[in-house]
Amino acid sequence: MYRVLLADDEQIERMALARRLMRRFGDILQISEATNGKEAVQLYEKEHSQIIIMDISMPELNGVEAAEKIRSMDEDCIIVFLTAYDEFSYAKRAIVIRALDYLLKPCDEEELTAVMEEAMRLTDKAVENKKNSSAAGKKRQRQKRKRKKGKSNGPGTRMQSRRKTRKQNG
Repeated sequence: MYRVLLADDEQIERMALARRLMRRFGDILQISEATNGKEAVQLYEKEHSQIIIMDISMPELNGVEAAEKIRSMDEDCIIVFLTAYDEFSYAKRAIVIRALDYLLKPCDEEELTAVMEEAMRLTDKAVENKKNSSAAGKKRQRQKRKRKKGKSNGPGTRMQSRRKTRKQNG
C-alpha cells in the first residue's frame, strides 16, 4: 500500500483528485488530505507519506516551502506539484527540491496516471534499497562479531595452529 498525501486549499480539487486516484488505483493507495502547507508538513510527520501531491498556492505555508521542509526530513519522498501556476520561478524551485513532476491544472487522466505509476515505481525502488542497505548493514555487523570472536582467542591460537602444521610437516 502506498501512503499518499494530497495538499490543496481547494476542497473540490482535493476531493476530485482523491476520487480520480481511487478510481484508477483503488485499494493500493491510502490517501490523506491537507488544506494548507503547514498541515501537509504535520501530516507528513505523523504518517510518513511516500507520495505527496500538492498545490503551490496555499495559506500559512505555500506548497514549495512545505515541500522543502518535507524534503529535509525525507530524501526519498516523492513530491509532485499540481498547480495552476505556470511560472518559471516555481518550476525552478521544484527542480531544486527534486520534485518528480510539475503538473498544471487541469491535469488530464493519462498524465496523472503516468506520474503516479512512476511515483509508485520509485517508491518501490526506495523501499527495496532501504531493505538491501539494512540487510548489508546486518551482514557487516555479523562479520564484525565473527572477527571479534576470532581475535578474542588471541594470537596464541594462530601460533598454536602454526606449531601443529610444523609438527605435521616434519
